[in-house]
Amino acid sequence: MVFEEAIPALCVAHLRLILIAVFGAVGTLARYGLQGLVHVRTGGTFPYGTLLINLSGCFLLGLIGQLTLNRLVISPDWRIAIAVGFFGGYTTFSSLGWVPATTYVAASVVIGLLLSVAGIRLANRF
Repeated sequence: MVFEEAIPALCVAHLRLILIAVFGAVGTLARYGLQGLVHVRTGGTFPYGTLLINLSGCFLLGLIGQLTLNRLVISPDWRIAIAVGFFGGYTTFSSLGWVPATTYVAASVVIGLLLSVAGIRLANRF
């Protein structure tokens, strides 16, 4: 009986990993496309595309995270796929070492926190 009970849990774990991978790929492609579009439009050396990605990621993760916790009933697997997969691939906070640090870090952290709160508050209105 123990082996039979382990099989569904193994399938759920595989499904979760597949969802995270697929959503991560979609998030990465979204980041690549939007970041490239912003760079083409703005030019210059300041990473406006990266900043937009991180700030919009903060806002959307706050909004979607709060909605899916309190208003929309979705499975934990889908919530993890969105939060870890999509936003893990979409946001680029790992790129902090590659850009002008002082301005970028200040803008990303301060504005990112404000947008996270804004997303949560907006979600609470629904």
